Amino acid sequence: MIGAIKQQAKDLSAELSRVDWPSKEKVLTSAWTVVVISVFVGVYLWAVDWVLSKGFAALWLKTR
Repeated sequence: MIGAIKQQAKDLSAELSRVDWPSKEKVLTSAWTVVVISVFVGVYLWAVDWVLSKGFAALWLKTR
C-alpha cells in the first residue's frame, strides 16, 4: 500500500515536470481578455434587456 502511494507520487512528479507551464505574461493576458469579454457581454446583455423591457412596457401601456 505504501509502495503504491510512493509510486503514484513519483509518477505525479514526473508528469508535472513534463507540463509546459505558461509564462506569467501569458496568464495575465489571458486573464485580462476574460475580464474584458465578460464585461462586454454583461453590458450587451444589460442593454438588450433594458431595450426589450422598455419596448414591452410601451406596448403594454399602449394596449391598455
